[in-house]
Amino acid sequence: MPAEEMTQKEIEQFLACARVGRIGIVLENGQPYVVPVGYAYADSKIFFHTCNKGLKMDAIRRNANVCFEVDESLSDASMFKSVIVFGTAEIIEDKERMIPYLQRLIDKYRVPESFDTYMNKPGRNREIELEALRICAITPKKITGKKWFMKG
Repeated sequence: MPAEEMTQKEIEQFLACARVGRIGIVLENGQPYVVPVGYAYADSKIFFHTCNKGLKMDAIRRNANVCFEVDESLSDASMFKSVIVFGTAEIIEDKERMIPYLQRLIDKYRVPESFDTYMNKPGRNREIELEALRICAITPKKITGKKWFMKG
């Protein structure tokens, strides 16, 4: 049985719930580079936080066209889902603009609490951490989703 197209609702639900995605970018030497990221999906955008320096950021600054993928399967291969997003990544550098995105990531991956409460925990330094990271927000141009379930 061939894979089926996912509906827009199924795609959005899967993007909202999946834990890890993979971003594909092109390095300066032309080589493809795929790296897993924790991310969130809201307001029709995919976003993740990352260090403000490194291969990923250098590549996105050179070429904002990216590919993003999430998938899920059962170990016995009786089910799989995959969503692929082609889009443009925007690097958000303004600290105040980053906070709502960081809040959504905290809500997804930590115990939901306010950004300020989270940053006031022992060992955290709001200014240093905000200086060291950036948010990348992907605006999709094309999204495809496939699913397959073993019948029987």
